[in-house]
Formats: sequence, C-alpha cells, structure tokens
Amino acid sequence: MLIPTQTQATPELKTAPGPRGNIILGNLPEVQRKGFLQFYLDAWREYGDVARYQMGPMVIHSIVRPEHVQHVLVKNADNYHKGLSHDKLRIALGNGLLTSEGPFWNHQRRLMSPTYTPRGVRRYAEIMTGAARDLLGGWKPGQVVAVNQEMMVVVMNVISRAMFGVDIGEKHTDAGQALGYILEFAAARTMSLIDPPLFIPTRANNRLKWALRTIDEFLYGIIAERRLQPPGDDLLSLLMNARDEETGETMDEKQLRDEVLITFFAGHETTAQLFSWSAYMLDQHPEVEGRLHAELEQVLGGRTPTLEDVAKLTYTRQVIDETLRLYSPVAVTARDVIEEDAIDGYKIPAGSMVMIAPYLTHRHPEFWETPLEFNPEHFTPESVKARPRYAYYPFGAGQRTCLGMHFALLEAVLVLAEVTQRYRLRLLPGQEIEPVFMGTLRPCGDIMMRLEMR
Repeated sequence: MLIPTQTQATPELKTAPGPRGNIILGNLPEVQRKGFLQFYLDAWREYGDVARYQMGPMVIHSIVRPEHVQHVLVKNADNYHKGLSHDKLRIALGNGLLTSEGPFWNHQRRLMSPTYTPRGVRRYAEIMTGAARDLLGGWKPGQVVAVNQEMMVVVMNVISRAMFGVDIGEKHTDAGQALGYILEFAAARTMSLIDPPLFIPTRANNRLKWALRTIDEFLYGIIAERRLQPPGDDLLSLLMNARDEETGETMDEKQLRDEVLITFFAGHETTAQLFSWSAYMLDQHPEVEGRLHAELEQVLGGRTPTLEDVAKLTYTRQVIDETLRLYSPVAVTARDVIEEDAIDGYKIPAGSMVMIAPYLTHRHPEFWETPLEFNPEHFTPESVKARPRYAYYPFGAGQRTCLGMHFALLEAVLVLAEVTQRYRLRLLPGQEIEPVFMGTLRPCGDIMMRLEMR
C-alpha cells in the first residue's frame, strides 16, 4: 500500500534512506567514480523511490514515482524553483523562459505560448521536411556517417530556418560555430563541480567570451534588420510582435536575444539526440524497423511526408515516444526546495534540492510492461490509458512543461519518416554505445553507421 504524498511537514517525518558518503564531500566521490546516471540508478535500486544524498554541503533527494513527480512539478510547484540548478545556464544563455522564475517567467510564458501551440507550429512542417531532404541529398549508399553529427546539422537547419529564415551553419559560419560552443559550454557547466569565475582567463572562459560576442553581433544584427521589415511568419518575427494580453508589453532586444538563444539550446541538442537514439534503436530491433517501414510504405508510398500525414503515422510516433522513454534528452532535472515539505512520509528540508529523474521513472517496473526493453507497444492508446499520467514526462510536467514540445514532436515524426523510408542505417561493428549525461543524454561517442539505400 502506498503512503500518500504529504503536503505539510509533521513531527513523525522520517529521514529518507540513502548511501553514506564522505564526511566532507558526501557522495561526490562515488558520483565521479561511477558516473552520474549509474550512481542514481544503483541508489534507486538499493534505497527505493525516495532516496537522500549529500553532494558536498547540499542535501539532495531523488524522486521517481509518478505521484511524487506530480507533487513537485504540478500540485506544489510553487515550492520547487529551478534556482541554483539553472544559475549556471544563465551565464551562457541569459534570463529567458528556460531559466527565469516568478512574475517575469509568467510574463514571458504569456508572450510566447501562442507561438508554440500545436496549430502554431504547423507552419514549419515544410521547413522540417526540407531540411531532411537536404541531408539526404548529401548522402550516398555505402557511405559511413556519424549519425549524431548528421542529426545536429538537420536540427540546426530546422531551427535557424524557422527562427530567421536562413541557415545559420552555412551562411553564417562564425555564428554557427559560436552557437555550438555556447550550447556545449552550457551543457558542460550543468555537470561541473567547480567552475572558475568568468573573469579568470581559462581557455573555456575565453572561448565563451568570444562566442557570446560573436552570437550577440549576429542576433542583434538580425533583430535590427527585422525591425525594418514587414512582419513575417518566422519565429523571430512572431516573438518580436508578441504582445502581453494583460500589459500590452512586447519584448525588448535583450529579451529577444535571450529567448532566441534559449530556443536554440532547448531545441537543438535535445532533438538531435532523439534522432540519433532512434536510429540506433531501429538498427538494434529489426522487427520494429520492419513494422515502421511497412507503415511508411502504406501511408507515404515513397513520397515526402506532409503535415496531413502526421496523424496517420501512428507507429512512427510510437517509435519516437519509446525512444524518449529510454533516452529522454533531459534525463534528470533539479528543483530548489523553498519551504520544508514531505514526500511519502520523508522530510524534504528547506534549502535542499530535489532531483526529478525521468531516466528512472521511465524504467520503473510498476508502470512499464518491459521497462528495460525497446518496445513501442508501450505507447498504444490502451497502454497509455492504463498508466498514471506522470509515468512518462520527457518534456517535463505542469506549468514548466517544455514550450517547444509540439515543435519537437512534429519535427521528429516528419524527419524520421523521411530519412528512414529512404535509408537503413546500420551500426558499424565494434562500437559500445552507452548513454552519458552531460546536460543532455548523449551517446558516449559518435554513432558510426553505414547507409543502405532502401
């Protein structure tokens, strides 16, 4: 019998179980030895769905069960802020929708939400399939590619065309390189233990300063040019003309810059990793690949997918959802605890941190029929209906659900359908493909695959 989630601390609250650590460093040495994901996975298996850790001076509780996720991200969300966990991202990305809190976040959410609705993102379908066709135009049967790098190019093209109407990587090489480094720096900072202040001239800090100067010149230049043009239907134009329905305010140049940069961060690497893991999983599961090909042949018959096809590509979407289950790009996310709380009878102290782990929830044997296997049948309508709502949350939950979710899922269906109906991607032998968490869930190295024309 489950102990109900409590919303007020009481004297009977217990201290959650967890691994004993170093008196000064806590469990940090074990994290460094095992790796971030393996540490949390081992602790979950040993100590259960609520576990306590000490990372230096910081107390951290990991939560896994759907009802606990709902408590933190939905029911009592005002008590759990992004705070410290996103301070490092603000250094590189600014104060946009991903990193802000409170009234300012509410203001930005109201401004941006209409742009990212399911209906709002439909206008970018042709951009998505166009980027996929451009990729395929450079491929040849028998060629060996690093599929994760190829997918980075596709996604960069989609976002830059949708945002600005240009290919940032091709026509603005310096800006593309700068953006790539900013995203890399931000991801690495989320996992680092000690960060030299930016005024210390380390190689990483100097490169970041160059990258920020370069990307600022590019972004502010495009914003200034766009101010002189009639409104378009690219994302930048829509954001520039978005008006808060309560205050009538629009975004200034600095806020536009921050939101554009965060859009690249949130939508670039995460979507590229989704494509990469999908290709790897299809190679490892030929029966799934065969069923996917059968659907593509029935629905598309060799033509490029359109927006109207998306609703018919149900198994394609199941493949994507199952990839997101096992390889959610944001494998864990953290929240600062504002006031003392309780979860499952355990005390959650004010000033501590809660780690929410889709990587673990999505593998919980109580909610998944074959939790460690790649099985798109997990996402049949019947299976989805039978599961708790928060057993699956690759885009977060509650009011902070990723605003770009509908854009990413539309892009995933269209690009995966176009690529996989043209080519089979075959993993070169001798590779050990393991996930590592570096801000996002990445393969441990390039995924080298040979292209076979279908």
